[in-house]
Amino acid sequence: MIKALIFDLDDTLYYELEYVKSGFRAVSNYISARYDLSAKDFYNKLLTVLDEEGRGKTFDLTLAHFGLPGAEVERMVNIYRKHKPDNLRLYPDVERVFAGLKGNYKLGLITDGNFTVQWNKIKELGLNKLIEEIIVTDDYGVDRRKPSSFAYLKLLERFNVNPEEAVYIGDNPEKDFITARRLGMKTIRIIREKGMYIDKRLSPEYEADYEINFFSELEKALKSF
Repeated sequence: MIKALIFDLDDTLYYELEYVKSGFRAVSNYISARYDLSAKDFYNKLLTVLDEEGRGKTFDLTLAHFGLPGAEVERMVNIYRKHKPDNLRLYPDVERVFAGLKGNYKLGLITDGNFTVQWNKIKELGLNKLIEEIIVTDDYGVDRRKPSSFAYLKLLERFNVNPEEAVYIGDNPEKDFITARRLGMKTIRIIREKGMYIDKRLSPEYEADYEINFFSELEKALKSF
């Protein structure tokens, strides 16, 4: 019998690019005020670089494009991490389904990433009021990030459930499911219309037991277990 549902955050419960865009707007406003440069132009270039190059050097490459000093990267990262995100919302199907889940299952969350960034997202989305147990792995050190078993085992312990009584729901086959499955948990992958990993396919041990496209399909998936 399934007693606990444990969720990933980014691109599982909300569209992560909306947070990225919010951070880019905060950074662009800072650059605009400091260098008398169009915030819109800087913002649009950030999006272009992200789309063409991916994460990692977005700030560096955008600064270089406008001939601005690379020393600004540290300030930009700090602004990005500490900004209060705007227009951040749970996927509509998440809000509807969560209303029915609460009280029927123990609900948990595991998310990787800078702890300031992740907690800002969690609070802005109101997940700290919807989910009873939340682990931001960076609170315990970057070596505790998925696929480390640390967070999975900690939540199982907090919920006092066996692995086979828990289901992990995420979107990233590179790290979300392999450890959960090895521990004996059931796994569900959500593949939405948009998201960083929608086209990612790996060998079977990295994939989930079940796949859905909408949270409205979650109940059917749980019954299959």
